[in-house]
Amino acid sequence: MRMIGWHALPGRLLGVSALLLAFGLLMLNPKSHGCLGADPIKVEQAGDHFFNFVLTEIEATRRSLPAITRAAELAADRIVDRDGELLSAGDQSFALEPVWRAGGIAFSRQYTPGDISAGFPKIESPEDEVPYYRTKQFVEHFTVKEAKSDDVVLLGFENEKQERLHRSRYIKQLLRDEALIVFFGSASSGAQIEKEFGRRNNLLFITHDVPDGGIIEIPGWPQKICSGRSIANRLYLWSFEAELISAFMRRGKMPGILLSVTYESPQVWNVPLLNSYKFIPAFDVTPVKKGVFGNTYLDHLRRIVSGILPGQRPKFRKAAQWLVEAAKTKHKSIALLIHGLAPEGLPGDPGLFTVFSEGNAYYPQLGKVIGKDDVALFVGYNWYPPRLAETVDKAGAKQILCFTLVQEAPPKPAVYGEVGELFHPTSFDQLPQGDNRIYIDLRFAQYNAVLKIPGYPIPALETSSFAEDVVYWHLVADTIEQLAK
Repeated sequence: MRMIGWHALPGRLLGVSALLLAFGLLMLNPKSHGCLGADPIKVEQAGDHFFNFVLTEIEATRRSLPAITRAAELAADRIVDRDGELLSAGDQSFALEPVWRAGGIAFSRQYTPGDISAGFPKIESPEDEVPYYRTKQFVEHFTVKEAKSDDVVLLGFENEKQERLHRSRYIKQLLRDEALIVFFGSASSGAQIEKEFGRRNNLLFITHDVPDGGIIEIPGWPQKICSGRSIANRLYLWSFEAELISAFMRRGKMPGILLSVTYESPQVWNVPLLNSYKFIPAFDVTPVKKGVFGNTYLDHLRRIVSGILPGQRPKFRKAAQWLVEAAKTKHKSIALLIHGLAPEGLPGDPGLFTVFSEGNAYYPQLGKVIGKDDVALFVGYNWYPPRLAETVDKAGAKQILCFTLVQEAPPKPAVYGEVGELFHPTSFDQLPQGDNRIYIDLRFAQYNAVLKIPGYPIPALETSSFAEDVVYWHLVADTIEQLAK
């Protein structure tokens, strides 16, 4: 296990060379298993390597749970004993993860020092027509410009380019503020930080050995593709949040849970928890042993990731063929992405798509750019977007719709801002069929959160971004594999 000073909290047992060797062997033998443990899938397509990479990282995170738990204990001490706040910082993809995901901890707020703006989507409609997280009130409540000495700041970057630009600035300011910094990133980044700032009692590292840039090599393609650091950082981040919840409970506290897009009484739970208090005083608290929540959460993720491909391989192959045809005939491929990664400018992304990173907000804009025989990839949540489908049909285009089917529809349909009432299918047979449509089930938890907390009525910790990311990168890798032939 790699240590960076006595204060560091290492995150990996598998070295970079071993990881690269594993991927090299995968590419040389496409029939071999690609995962070091964790029930690997059989490799039949280039994208399978990314699924196996994620399964490998889940187990690497599991081995690091003792270190992650120690960081969570230190964070809980500050927040509980000193009434500190939990903040997140870095590039938008990382900083927004714990702030408004379904199942996140309600009092996570985004730290945006100086002239750095909040990463929330811009308001483009009247406030009574948009989801709460896109209103001015939400941004004002969930962003802070200064950290206090009692605060805990989770710092990470999913895009290494952004890390190189902003990492030192963040750390300098937070060290001056004397906040507790928990850095999520690569071991090499951790070593660079320690060299620049020295050993600090209030600077902790949760690190991995995933290399920058792409992690999958396609014969005939000039650069490695599929960024792995976003998945790695999120695995450690959400495992940390799981252990932070249990650390609170060992101190007799029940954390408030942010249910940003779940359907069991959304407003009843959202508004009080967002604006009033950090802990729920009405529940008896049952202490949980260290490591239990982290392992339980990782078990859920492993099951979800392992379950996406079975029965859906023909859909992945057909979707990749559509994208290949679009690329070869100079037609557009447009990605509307929700809750997952932001691939634009991300090292490892080959730029196949015109990307709208908040897909729900861009249905009107899509109609202005999509044309006949273009392809629209929607990697969404758990509802069918009829307005998007109608726009694609009107243009004579094709659509790949990826979202999770629910086991049971909510008793009262949810309303999502300008999108309107949401339809949550329990089967793809309930939806319009046609030669221009492919439906892929993301198979994450139907309302995202999975972790059941003793004495608390609603699950915690999100799962959607992991399923969304592996499906996106699988399609990217499959497409590049065919284009490179």
